Amino acid sequence: MELDLAAFPPLPGSSVLGSAPNPLPTSYAENLSSPSLNSYDFPMSFVSPTKKFSFKAKDFSEGANIWTHSLIGYSINQRPYYERLLAAMNKAWVLKGSFSLLSLADGFFLLKFTSAEDMEMVFLGGPWFILGKPFVL
Repeated sequence: MELDLAAFPPLPGSSVLGSAPNPLPTSYAENLSSPSLNSYDFPMSFVSPTKKFSFKAKDFSEGANIWTHSLIGYSINQRPYYERLLAAMNKAWVLKGSFSLLSLADGFFLLKFTSAEDMEMVFLGGPWFILGKPFVL
């Protein structure tokens, strides 16, 4: 069964990107031999920043205490229930200390460990499949 191209007339108007190049190459060889686009078809410019940010050591040290021994995790697929995820993590990870789990927005979780050794074991011990789904750290 052949398609009748007359049954599909071209759409009126033009695209935001402009009109399509005519004629389109019909073979691989024609595609390779056709002239490439000129650089002026895609204008680019660089804008030099006017204001630069500077940070003091104190700015970093204040936040470091919050993030010490912490990881951000994400469960691929449907977001798991908090209690089931916490129970599965406690079962999967044999830790020397403890950890807390905080549910964040968009399916992310904050894991805060009491020891650096536990955090490194979890971070480097993967890949982790928790509740049958990949859990990315």
